[in-house]
Amino acid sequence: MSLSSTQQAPASNVLPLADIHLPTAPSWGLSLQGYTLVIALLLLVAAIVWFIHRKQKQGSLKRLALKQLANLTPQQTSDIARLLKQAALSHFPRERIASLHGLAWWHFVEQQLPVKKQANVHFSSRSDILELALYGQQPLSETNQQRFYDDTRYWLSHALPAKKVTMATTQGNQHA
Repeated sequence: MSLSSTQQAPASNVLPLADIHLPTAPSWGLSLQGYTLVIALLLLVAAIVWFIHRKQKQGSLKRLALKQLANLTPQQTSDIARLLKQAALSHFPRERIASLHGLAWWHFVEQQLPVKKQANVHFSSRSDILELALYGQQPLSETNQQRFYDDTRYWLSHALPAKKVTMATTQGNQHA
């Protein structure tokens, strides 16, 4: 027997099978709901990234203010007051605090702290001696210098970054 004769199958052994029909290829296109979901997820991720970036930026301004305060001594009263004003201007709208001065300014500063922490600073109760010291009329005592320095550090630590506060609470404190 030869090899060629064994490879050929007799015609009577062929089975009558039908052709194989494959299903249609899957579509990678999305429905309208699918595209909406993808866009919503992308917007959510973008909002989260923006929110985190904003919080980090606000935290970095707070850290910078605390670092600048650490470079000052309690005897540098006017520099400490300037730093306090700069920190407030960087976190609150200018139109809210630009017109504030004197007792109204010190009340505003205290009110930016959470209610439970407002009793720990005494800007408004010492406003008279602070104003005299800031305008060069009478220097602060060592004790009051240290208290002002400590109150400023406490305020920078707890009032920043600024929380959303309604305009009605600060408009009543503005000096006309």
